[in-house]
Amino acid sequence: MEILPAIDLRNGHCVRLNQGDYDRETVFDDNPAEVAQRWVDQGARRLHIVDLDGARDGVRANAAAVSAIVEAVDIPVQLGGGVRDAAEARRLVDAGVDRVIFGTAAIEAPEQVQAALEDVGASHVIVGVDARDGMVQTRGWIEQSAVSAIDLSKQMVNLGVQRFIYTDTSRDGTLTHPNFEAVAELSDNLRYPIIVAGGIASIEDLVGLAKLGVEGAISGMAIYSGAINLKRAIETIDDMTASGS
Repeated sequence: MEILPAIDLRNGHCVRLNQGDYDRETVFDDNPAEVAQRWVDQGARRLHIVDLDGARDGVRANAAAVSAIVEAVDIPVQLGGGVRDAAEARRLVDAGVDRVIFGTAAIEAPEQVQAALEDVGASHVIVGVDARDGMVQTRGWIEQSAVSAIDLSKQMVNLGVQRFIYTDTSRDGTLTHPNFEAVAELSDNLRYPIIVAGGIASIEDLVGLAKLGVEGAISGMAIYSGAINLKRAIETIDDMTASGS
């Protein structure tokens, strides 16, 4: 299982939100590229970047910070937030982003997800399934849809999507542990790679997710607060994988 440090961008800064609430923001650094390099130095093999302004407003607003990160590190990055159409996905891939994450568009414009799959290929496309109480949220988690996480995921599989990020938005930034039950249910229904975010608070949480067979885990608040030492966490999961446990 891969551990992906999260770099959430707002107004060019590296921040964390509590449960996606834009009024409960903590600024951790004003140089996201330096933050990215710090995680690389601790062993990260992939970075997860979110343009929070773009997620809420539908227009990416942290392009300069994203470009600086892509140029600063020599590992793949994936980006979400404000990606609403296939043309934007193409621009990002051409600019060096390895995987582009569709969230709101999966609900509001699934034809754009399909167009992106046809243009850049399924290996470069992820659908973010952001849910509270099992129901998908959109537009930076401000709006609640009437679609369940499982139903949306199945719809996306039918379009050709082959990788998902599942976030329990009620736990994101809270260090209250992942929603293991929801992750297991989604995994049983999908049979496609899932990356999990939301609530991860300890290396034990990461071990639990690895045992569920998920492809990756995104850590934000835990590594920024020091609750998890990224280097030690990566070593723990690597040892677990090597031993076959």
